[in-house]
Amino acid sequence: MARRLSNKWAVASVSLGKHPSHSLERKLQAAKDNNFSGIELVYNDLLVHAASHNQSSGAYAVQIKKFCHDLSLNILTLNLFKNFEGNYNIPLQERLTIAEEWFEVAVVVGTSIIQMPSQFLEASTGDEAVIVPELRALADSAAVHGLKIAYEAVAFARHNALWQDSLRIVEAVNRPNFGLCLDSFHIHARIWGNPCVPSSMLPNAAEDLANSMEEFLQKCPREKILYVQLSDASRLDPPLTNDSPLLANLEVRDPRLAWSRGFRPFPLEEPGYFPVVDVARTWLLDYGWEGWVSLEGS
Repeated sequence: MARRLSNKWAVASVSLGKHPSHSLERKLQAAKDNNFSGIELVYNDLLVHAASHNQSSGAYAVQIKKFCHDLSLNILTLNLFKNFEGNYNIPLQERLTIAEEWFEVAVVVGTSIIQMPSQFLEASTGDEAVIVPELRALADSAAVHGLKIAYEAVAFARHNALWQDSLRIVEAVNRPNFGLCLDSFHIHARIWGNPCVPSSMLPNAAEDLANSMEEFLQKCPREKILYVQLSDASRLDPPLTNDSPLLANLEVRDPRLAWSRGFRPFPLEEPGYFPVVDVARTWLLDYGWEGWVSLEGS
């Protein structure tokens, strides 16, 4: 007999449309109408739609909180709080001040989690003697507001691009409110898929993914995970190159960043080709993850 999943399901607000007519309210209503229990609220979505209403982000956040409450829709996270740790261009105190602005909005909107990707700027360090104390300071500041930080290893990261890296960092930070966000896209995009070759796959893709999932089952403590994300990817024909115009306006010229930003169908949606089911089976059945699962698309 098939096991019935008890997970709550969320979707990222940015995945529900980017046309100017797709107001944040319409996106939230669409999430509710399609039986999602939660939303990952993208901070830029909040800013753009606040501006369209001639309101401050704080004032609009109050309205969005009420709108979600009326829909019985949980705001799972506020994201993406990016390029924090090891950033050479911005002093730590200034980064923490920016974080405080995020914390204030998170509290107003009624979420308990700030999601952050691993550092991907070139002008940065991955030295753990630097970034671990910085992330502890971030976690401690978040804790004052009753907030958690969900740290996600992204495939295009300058440092810490694998889920194993993010687990190592989370364990080194060693704060109860600093945990993992696991994203199937970034796992596949780092060890299984390749947008720059005709096959769209890496050598030994199946074996490497199987080994990674087996290691996950053996080594990832359940208490370190805050939530997981499932997402697919499209094959690119022709493959991306380092001089592709799709890379022109990105923060870093990494084909995997362009892939992530514009070619991510929902799981099992055409033209996706990642073996998302394999990772989902590992996380939800073999591992028995019963917490939040969020779907992403771009």
